[in-house]
Amino acid sequence: MTEVVLLRSGNPRRLTEPAWRGTVELCAKAGVQILSTPPDPPGGPEDALGPSLFTPVPENATASELAALLAEHGPEHIVHCADPDALVRRDAEAARRYGHARGRADDAERTAAAFATLLHKGRTRDLCERLAIDVADGVWGPASDALLRRRASELLGRYGRVLVKDPEGWASRGQSQTATPHELDAALDAYGEHPVVVEAFVAGEEISVEVLTHHGQHLVLGWAVKGGTEEGGHPLHRLRLAPAGPVPAALADRAVRLCAAAGHEGIAEVEFVVGADGRACVLECNPRVSAISRVFAVGNGFSSTELAVRAALGGLASLPEVARAEAVDRALPADLPPEALASLVTAPGVAWVHPVTDGFQPRVLLGGVAGGGRTDEAVRQVAALTGIDLTESLEQRRATARALLSDHRIADLARR
Repeated sequence: MTEVVLLRSGNPRRLTEPAWRGTVELCAKAGVQILSTPPDPPGGPEDALGPSLFTPVPENATASELAALLAEHGPEHIVHCADPDALVRRDAEAARRYGHARGRADDAERTAAAFATLLHKGRTRDLCERLAIDVADGVWGPASDALLRRRASELLGRYGRVLVKDPEGWASRGQSQTATPHELDAALDAYGEHPVVVEAFVAGEEISVEVLTHHGQHLVLGWAVKGGTEEGGHPLHRLRLAPAGPVPAALADRAVRLCAAAGHEGIAEVEFVVGADGRACVLECNPRVSAISRVFAVGNGFSSTELAVRAALGGLASLPEVARAEAVDRALPADLPPEALASLVTAPGVAWVHPVTDGFQPRVLLGGVAGGGRTDEAVRQVAALTGIDLTESLEQRRATARALLSDHRIADLARR
């Protein structure tokens, strides 16, 4: 019988080397077994673990195969650490089957239902509405449904732009912005009989909040300012700022209430858009580690994965205090010369240079604990070594953070 197992599905290299190393070292010290997708490229901290602590799991393993592997280890608690959503669903189903096999059907079904709710944008909308948490005006259901299409047309007429989303899509996959009846019809037609979410486009600032939940207790790990919805493109490609200090109360409260009502345990990222009217609308919830987890790891000095393992071992009360230092994450050009990347690695204020991984662009992480809090110095180093000036984007994000922290409307929302 094993007390805790860390289930990492998806290339561990995506977590960043410092975050993965810290997690592996913790698991080795505590005797926590790791079931993980084989790291690519190979050769990392996991190599120091013997087969009793590290078990490679093929990424194409089925839920049934993974459930059987969990049964071999027999954990009391599974720490989920998967991305993207397809692997989260696979792992959730494996854990459900494992729970049934152990005679814990009720707990297994509750956990699986939480994942099913938060991984589905339509069900997340429904839950938010029951909790009186704002969402963008919208509707969801079969794309071919006449009532849905009529409502979608009304939304387009009222707001001028609507977003058409795949309820189970991730990283903006299957999402389109439409501004004319012809564009809307074409977007809906592309889904055929499949479900679709149609929402009013909200002009505002995109915000992420990361939450860690364990046995009904919650720790808000940080918040990130990701730029405006009018900027276009996916936030993954913009500068993202994790401000120093606490998360605005309204955002923290809504993120915690959503995760609690869903019954989710573990790591989750709740995405918001805050409009000019001060409304903080939930866009979606990712019940998993996400790309934004990297900047929180830099700012806090501990990754959410490491904190989730620590919580499984001793509860939230056993966790070290997180630093909540300012940290920045920014993609770098894929064709940046290797010598420029190498120079950044040792530059003052630079916390980590994340290499090209699984085809994603390299990234630079600035400030935080590893960067000694020297965000501005790191920005100057990036400009000198790469010719990329992040000053304007950083100051815009800082101004947004200050405005949100001082906005009485956001404070009012927290008291409702």
